[in-house]
Amino acid sequence: MPYTSDSRGYKNLLRGNPDAVRILAEGDSWFAYPRRYLAFGPPSNIVQVLAEREYYVIYSTASIGDEAAAMMTGEQKFSFTKRLGTNEFDIILFSGGGNDIVGRYDFDLFLKPRSSGPHWQDCIEVERLDNKLDLIESVYMEVMERVIHYSVNTDVRVVSHNYDFCVPSPEGYELFDLFPIGESWLFPFLQEKNFTDGDEQKAVIRFMLERFAERLARVENRYPDKLFITNTQGTLASNQWRNEIHPTPAGFRKIASLIHRTIQKALAEG
Repeated sequence: MPYTSDSRGYKNLLRGNPDAVRILAEGDSWFAYPRRYLAFGPPSNIVQVLAEREYYVIYSTASIGDEAAAMMTGEQKFSFTKRLGTNEFDIILFSGGGNDIVGRYDFDLFLKPRSSGPHWQDCIEVERLDNKLDLIESVYMEVMERVIHYSVNTDVRVVSHNYDFCVPSPEGYELFDLFPIGESWLFPFLQEKNFTDGDEQKAVIRFMLERFAERLARVENRYPDKLFITNTQGTLASNQWRNEIHPTPAGFRKIASLIHRTIQKALAEG
């Protein structure tokens, strides 16, 4: 598999694949979710699926649970910047923003009790949500400015995505899909605020993620021919979710196929 998580491994892969498309992947669990049996089983994240293509060499620094804001602050920011300045990449893959919205001490902050109004729209703290989206949007602009200013390869392109409309469920993370070891992300907060109707729960998630997609589209418009957002919303079938916020291997393969097309488009326009 032509992907690695360390600089030495990346250089070794390049020596064996000198004509490959050079990719740096920075992001969250959609780039780093573990295989069902940890080291075995089908590819279980976007990077693993893309790495099946021998003409991609991927240096992945993605980590489960990473927030977009954390990736562009502190040590992570400096490490990202250093990689841009010491390695030549053709594509920067970036996956961020999901954990900033659905994370603990975030998602519940955006919800009022369901009794707050006659319609579910009345029960969303829109100002708080927009404040968070302002932050995420600024992170994407920070990514772009750093890529433009520090990249060794001035023709590098950035490719990202806007997730999909996850389905609230009491199912959390399960080791080997058998042993529950983590709580779900969305369902407990929705229940706590008395959002008990399944259709309303889905509508709340769609509302938030569509606003997120609008922000990414706005950043994309600021950096034409440099940033390419893959529209992945509305892609997955209901049986292609492994848990609330992570697709199954088949679901990730479907998402990765769309991102692959975007990478090829970015390379062609470059």
